[in-house]
Amino acid sequence: MAERVTVKDVAREAGVSVATVSRVINQNGRFSPQTERRVRQAIERLGYQPNQLARGLRQQRADSVGVVVPNISNEFFSRLIMRVQQRLFDAGLSIMIYNTGHSLDMERQCYASLAAQRVCGVISANALEDVRAAMRHDVPVVYIDREADLAPDVGVVLSDNVSGGRLAARELVRSGCRRPLLVSATANFPITKVRTRSFVDTLRELGVPLADDHVLTPAATDFEGGHAAAEEALARGLDFDGVFCETDRLAIGFMNELGEKGVRVPADVTVVGFDDVLLARFGRPPLTTVRQCPERIGELAAETLLQMVRGERAEGRRELVPVELVRRESTLRGDALADG
Repeated sequence: MAERVTVKDVAREAGVSVATVSRVINQNGRFSPQTERRVRQAIERLGYQPNQLARGLRQQRADSVGVVVPNISNEFFSRLIMRVQQRLFDAGLSIMIYNTGHSLDMERQCYASLAAQRVCGVISANALEDVRAAMRHDVPVVYIDREADLAPDVGVVLSDNVSGGRLAARELVRSGCRRPLLVSATANFPITKVRTRSFVDTLRELGVPLADDHVLTPAATDFEGGHAAAEEALARGLDFDGVFCETDRLAIGFMNELGEKGVRVPADVTVVGFDDVLLARFGRPPLTTVRQCPERIGELAAETLLQMVRGERAEGRRELVPVELVRRESTLRGDALADG
């Protein structure tokens, strides 16, 4: 039977100390990217298998990270999770994915489960409350699309939602909209408040105010929610010639219902979405939207968490990821067509 490969063998192969190999494996302490690469190459060449159970018992924590999202079926979150997983796998950590369904009770259950499993860190998207309310306060936490108002000693990675709301408002006005309608995302999410406030403030600056009764918040942020919002707007006889939907799925569902009722996009109503999911470019018509980058957000969230797990000073780190307007046919109406 072949002799079992040890940490000492890996250290000898990589030309480093046993302590350095341990730091790389445990992602704890300081080491250079070059050193990490040499150690991982040595591990691969020798076929070394760390004793995960012993490590977990020694450290009193698992070599895994909890990733909590509100809707895993949403393309934005699935793309984000894929990038987080790749980065953490490369660092020797596994992930456990939890879906809250936009429910505070479910979010609390997710955190309690992660606490019981003694994960080494948590990445939480659109968190409704402080993760550490249900966990040890020494567990590294990174929030996605949530400011650090819940706790000051966390990492934060955000899309530039202020800029996103501004871009949406300007595009609607540029398209000729003078009677805007807003289809809001989940009402109690902090990200929703930021996008909405920026959108409303920019409209006001441009001299096109948003009427109080022209704000709709459907029960869900998916295609059905957009369909229901359009149904409601038409049934109530709301007078609108432009719509900002705070997710692309809402926008696509909204446009579909308008089409079924004989309302033309963009001739009668222009529409702007948010996210730039794959379906946005293949809609009828293709959807103008504010593009955000879930891959970059996931990369930064994973890197920030790894720094915290290693004991580096990453608490309080705040990363703002730019967004951009992608103009397509849903806002190219009349004179605006020449601007496209």
